[in-house]
Amino acid sequence: MTSKMKSPTPLPGARRAAVLLALALALAACGGKEVKPGGPGGTSDCAPLQLERGVELDGFRVDRFTWRDTHCRPRSASLVRNDAADPAGWNGGYLRRYTYEAQGTQRTCDGAEAGIPGWGMVVCHVHNGASWGNWTKDVRGTWRTVFAGRHHALHEFRWPLVLEGHTVNVTVHYLFATGRSHPLYAITHDASGIPADALSADVRSPYGDLLFDGNANAEIAGLGWGDRYRFVTLSSPVTMASGWDYREANVVPYTRMWTASPDAEMGVVQTQTWARKPAGGYWSYSSWGQRDADGPMPQDWNWTYQLNQYELPGTTRSHRLAWGSNYGAVGQRQYPRYGDDANLSGYPYQSYSVFMVLDPHGEDPVLKQAAEVAAWEGVRLTATEGTVSTRGPGGVGRDDAVSYDVPGYNPVYATWEAQAASNRATLRFEAGTRTLTHPVVVLRGYTASAPPSQVSLDGQPLTADADYFASVDEAGDALWLTVGRELTGTVTLRVE
Repeated sequence: MTSKMKSPTPLPGARRAAVLLALALALAACGGKEVKPGGPGGTSDCAPLQLERGVELDGFRVDRFTWRDTHCRPRSASLVRNDAADPAGWNGGYLRRYTYEAQGTQRTCDGAEAGIPGWGMVVCHVHNGASWGNWTKDVRGTWRTVFAGRHHALHEFRWPLVLEGHTVNVTVHYLFATGRSHPLYAITHDASGIPADALSADVRSPYGDLLFDGNANAEIAGLGWGDRYRFVTLSSPVTMASGWDYREANVVPYTRMWTASPDAEMGVVQTQTWARKPAGGYWSYSSWGQRDADGPMPQDWNWTYQLNQYELPGTTRSHRLAWGSNYGAVGQRQYPRYGDDANLSGYPYQSYSVFMVLDPHGEDPVLKQAAEVAAWEGVRLTATEGTVSTRGPGGVGRDDAVSYDVPGYNPVYATWEAQAASNRATLRFEAGTRTLTHPVVVLRGYTASAPPSQVSLDGQPLTADADYFASVDEAGDALWLTVGRELTGTVTLRVE
């Protein structure tokens, strides 16, 4: 005979809120820290990540990932396979459809047009070449799901991209994680198979057109970018005659644009500060610290990043958004960083990672994500059990090891990493007045086939699928764990 335990009666809403508040106050009183209670939604468990393979989406063959965001609300990303021609005349390898909740309803965002049918394409321009460059439209590649766990997934695309007769091997990873709203896009351009300095190309990925306003195709109400300063337009809709302001200092590179009706924003935020990883190109830096209320905008070829400048003469509704660098970012041992005050290396590799941000503009999502990345720079991670990682691969698809600028912080995936000790770890986050929102922790050398039996913060046990979200990558000997809390001060995470 099997006995069954009666499930506890759920607490009434007011009483439950009081209990959670008391717990938060108790934790805050211990060591001057704050650990906000509950999972991403603060009230309920988050459903596991779902992967639907080979879905037919209006003739596009996609792999659809559905996960829960910072507020425990569902989001999905449909990635087109890159091994065959698709209905738009491309060979896949991009985000065709993205969904998320806005004002309580699902917002569906599709590729804007047949010519540029999504977002995430790989694009490189060449300097003084016989052609403009190349993109992955006509290039077939390979894809695979590197890892799909209960709450985390990595999906990979690869291509042999030919630039001026030279083959550059490109690898892209998409990372989805419960408790993290925005997908991470990591890319490596591998030019190691060609001679140094034989090629001089820039980077524009992730490139694309996505109707981020829920397919409304509304006029672009504003746009901007960040390098060492923040550029923002001053009038709506945006035209080449718009005024602008380029005076505010900036820390983390980004691009963004938004619509007013509906209220929506789309952008890209790098996982490293500009001081660690400069981004952008050309010569608009001569306008740093200036404001021109009457316009016009910078010449289209001289914007720091590619957005919709080349479409603006014909329409104010273009949703084009990409990235940017100076020429030489791919193939040159030395090329000038934006600002022309130092040199960088684009050989044999060029790697970087960014968040693909979509949310209502009223929530200021791009600048909020940039502020979070900037805060990570000052966090100190130590371990009393296990070892904090100080080195790792320099990018996706690479075997070389580079030193992390911030010990424990892996900018490739924006994760906090350590080597487990007998599948256990005790990690201490010292954030000071900064906030770590739902940090994603990766324990390497984790050889168990099941998630940990206990996870705690400052000795307080956490509940799986509510307070933390774990995935075991057996093939990679790793444990991925999102802490569903906002951490400030000094906090100790124990995994056992």
